[in-house]
Amino acid sequence: MGLRRAVKRQMRQAIGQPIFGWRVWLLPLFFWPLALDIPVEIIRGGGTRLVGALLGLGLAWYAAALMARGQRRKGAQLFGVAAGLSAGLAAGITPPIAVGLGFGAWFGARLLTEDLPEAAPPPPPRPAEPARPDALEGPRAQLSRIAGAAPRLPLGTLLLEAAGAMQGVVDDLEARPARLHEARRFLAVQLDGLSRIVDRLEAGAAPPETLPSLLTDLAASARKLRSELRMAESEALEIQVKVLAERLRQEER
Repeated sequence: MGLRRAVKRQMRQAIGQPIFGWRVWLLPLFFWPLALDIPVEIIRGGGTRLVGALLGLGLAWYAAALMARGQRRKGAQLFGVAAGLSAGLAAGITPPIAVGLGFGAWFGARLLTEDLPEAAPPPPPRPAEPARPDALEGPRAQLSRIAGAAPRLPLGTLLLEAAGAMQGVVDDLEARPARLHEARRFLAVQLDGLSRIVDRLEAGAAPPETLPSLLTDLAASARKLRSELRMAESEALEIQVKVLAERLRQEER
């Protein structure tokens, strides 16, 4: 029976539930004379003694509640404060003796509840997980810069056409992040190449004769990649439908 109670106490302590014990709730009963003194002081009009009695009773019961929740040390300290205040205010004892009585009450409460477990401190909060970097943040910034610079550059229409086709690829990848690995080469080679071309044109370079056809090829390549990504999604959906249909047929058998 004692082992079962000890196990239950440990379980309550682990999950933060109150740890009740008869010794904890007997401690405020030492202040029972104050309950009789309260109505007397109300009739007499003794303000200081009434305040001392109320403080002594209230703090004693609050200390018991703290100890019942596992905060044994704080509860014992509060018992000492309650005893010192009630002795000095309610009983009218001189301050040095009242302070000594308070220390005695604190020490006695500590000894009486020494074997009660102390509540474990709450676990520290988990550190916030760092935000994952957005793999498309760089390509979006490149396309935004290209779209802003193209109208002022030679072959601006073709530059905008190529950038628009690549923007479609980035939008598709944003909607289907699982396909990002299939477009890494496109983002690293073609988009980066278009960005470098814009840099040279902004620096005043004259566009070579082969640049218009290259920009057309870049736009066509981006459209082809979008088509391949959508086709891959369609194939994945078709496979999923076939698998689900096969499972349904197997369950009906």
